[in-house]
Amino acid sequence: RFYGFSENKREYDMDMREMVDKAKKKEPLYGTSTLTPHMQGVASRNSRYSALLLHIIPWFNFVNHNQ
Repeated sequence: RFYGFSENKREYDMDMREMVDKAKKKEPLYGTSTLTPHMQGVASRNSRYSALLLHIIPWFNFVNHNQ
């Protein structure tokens, strides 16, 4: 949503408003994960820097991990 050389101002403002609202309600910003801590670690390691190699191997990670 925010990748690119210039930010999309409308999307940035919408995201900031959404995050501030959740923080005021003391909710987790990205929801709660149903995975075990081990699987969250695996998902975190798999998604780290994955966008840099997107042109070689399309590797998408839609897992909500707390790490």
